[in-house]
Amino acid sequence: EAKWRLMVDWSGGGQFAGVDDDVTADTLGLSLRHMRDLGSEYMRAAQLDIRLANGAHKYSPPNAASPLFGSMKPGRKVWLRAAFPCDEFDGAAGAMLDKRAPTYGASYSWTLPNDDFCIAAGGGAQTAGGHGSHGVHDNRGVQDGRRIAVMDFGLADMSLGCDFVRGAQIAGSQGGRHGGLTLRYADAANFLYLQADGAELQLRKVENGADTLLAATAFQWDEGAAHFVQAEMHGGRIRIFVGRRLALAATSDFNADATQHGLYCGGDANHRWRQFGGWASLFYGDLHSIEPQTADGQCRLRAYDEMRRLESVTLYMYATASFPQTAGEILGDMLDYAGVDAAARMLDAGTELVPQLWSPALWGVRALDEIRRLQDEEDGFVYVDGRGFWRLEGRTHRDGGAHTAARAALLAGGGDTGGNNDGDNGGDSGDSADGYFSALEWSDGADAVENRLFMRIRDAANYGHRTAWTLGETPYFAAHETQDFLAESKDFDVVGGQLTPQPNTDYRANTQADGGGTDLTAQLTVTYPQTHLYNGKGTLVRVRFGDTAGYLTRLGMRTANALAFNAPLLATAEDAASAAAYGRRIRSMDARWIRRTQQAQTLLDRRLARRSAPRAAVRAALPNGSDANMLLMVQLRLSDRVALRYADMGVDGEFFVEGHALSVERGGRRVERTLLLREA
Repeated sequence: EAKWRLMVDWSGGGQFAGVDDDVTADTLGLSLRHMRDLGSEYMRAAQLDIRLANGAHKYSPPNAASPLFGSMKPGRKVWLRAAFPCDEFDGAAGAMLDKRAPTYGASYSWTLPNDDFCIAAGGGAQTAGGHGSHGVHDNRGVQDGRRIAVMDFGLADMSLGCDFVRGAQIAGSQGGRHGGLTLRYADAANFLYLQADGAELQLRKVENGADTLLAATAFQWDEGAAHFVQAEMHGGRIRIFVGRRLALAATSDFNADATQHGLYCGGDANHRWRQFGGWASLFYGDLHSIEPQTADGQCRLRAYDEMRRLESVTLYMYATASFPQTAGEILGDMLDYAGVDAAARMLDAGTELVPQLWSPALWGVRALDEIRRLQDEEDGFVYVDGRGFWRLEGRTHRDGGAHTAARAALLAGGGDTGGNNDGDNGGDSGDSADGYFSALEWSDGADAVENRLFMRIRDAANYGHRTAWTLGETPYFAAHETQDFLAESKDFDVVGGQLTPQPNTDYRANTQADGGGTDLTAQLTVTYPQTHLYNGKGTLVRVRFGDTAGYLTRLGMRTANALAFNAPLLATAEDAASAAAYGRRIRSMDARWIRRTQQAQTLLDRRLARRSAPRAAVRAALPNGSDANMLLMVQLRLSDRVALRYADMGVDGEFFVEGHALSVERGGRRVERTLLLREA
């Protein structure tokens, strides 16, 4: 059984700080589905379905007596987290953590290298020689030196954290007694650690006893303030989050196989650690629907990650990053336009796609369609992760780093399920733990084969200064009336650098529709007020009349650059042997950003090598029948590499995680996670 936490930000303030925001205790069950279509390779939006106990109609929006009345609205943020193992530090105040099993995860235990850390009065953990006023151990005469408590998780690549309360400075103590987390601990002279000193977060390395700084960032952490702090280790990449905010990132291969992690303090201090464990974010997204039902006294909630919202966002833009433009920069510009939080992204740079001079217009097209088109040209992977961060994995992302070795082994019908994940898994890397699957569905993957590929690429000619659009009517305006026109060029495919509208050249007004009568041009105000929202193939033109009513007899838009596409060029790639074996499987793509033949050919050859032969696809169901399984159910994520072994079926290979479905019932006592795997 894992520690679950399901929260809804009913107030919409973004902090999940309301007294009713934590709905875990009312949750009867939930299901989460986040799958990749292996044919198109596009990720679908994650969908979370929740059942809440609602006998008293707390979660019924029409109920004026509910404490949530007026706050239950679609669009509220939903955050699902889980931790395994996890210690709530329940028990008698002063009890030492040494050899203690955590609250969740009976096969794990704490180790105290320097015989410190105990349960604090009022809950949480504290250094044993901490401030006596808290009612824990008396000062044991050990005032200097680091305090460390660790558990062996069996995984070096982990997501873990706790609620950390930074304490007040102890009277008479020296500086440097800051608290935080211990990461990848090997021994007292070799480990990583995170500390919060009140003004900074610091990620540091102790190697052969020498302490060096890896990365730091300013962070105001007041005395008595509690924050959820989390470390995410992925190969050589280490990221530190406070709440959902990515606060710090560093790269270090030091102790890459060390599997012990835990609590850290620079000396005896009165900081508190609460609910420490292998915390992982499984879903973050928007509440889509709230449906109370009287028949069973339940309320059903449905939420989607942000990819669902971008299905209905229309783009009128072009990428504005400096040239040459990479896939990551182009995606970043699209996400900016779509209103995606700039702090909620982790994008690989990707390949240089747009070489120079001009970027294509994305005009009147769905954002998600263009993101998928960009994924094709990068030959990478775009998705929203369980923290709600947009991710771009470049085309070489899975070729190196943490993806070259299996993170875990999944065995048929039980495997090595009785230990405490000591990493002894028959030859896999030290960063591995054995789990088991209870059901398996195998497919040969032939449906996803492609063996003849086409890509149309087009460059463009720049015709320079042109009138790219003119209004084809003469609308009537009342005095002081304002009208907006969306100017879209039909003669040119890309326009950029709209010139400031000039009277008589770009616009004219008269009291008569035929251009006669009084000339009102001087009374007009013509602007391009929203070029940040409409650009690339036109823009919004705003016209305001003055004191006299009349007719707009001329309106045009001039641009410094007007580009028209050249005739397309077709690049091709074919695998004749694959076509003979599986029939001709054609995939045609119209390039949006690629415009060089060699670049297109490199992409097609790479894609053909990946797709001309079938790769087995597997759905493996992991039940919560062991600590090892529960650890992997919480920790495994998209693009992780796992070994799958089923001797009776002849399955023995390595696979990438491409999706998952999670079911949690009976208050978290019944859990199953089904992984969608594809042969690496």
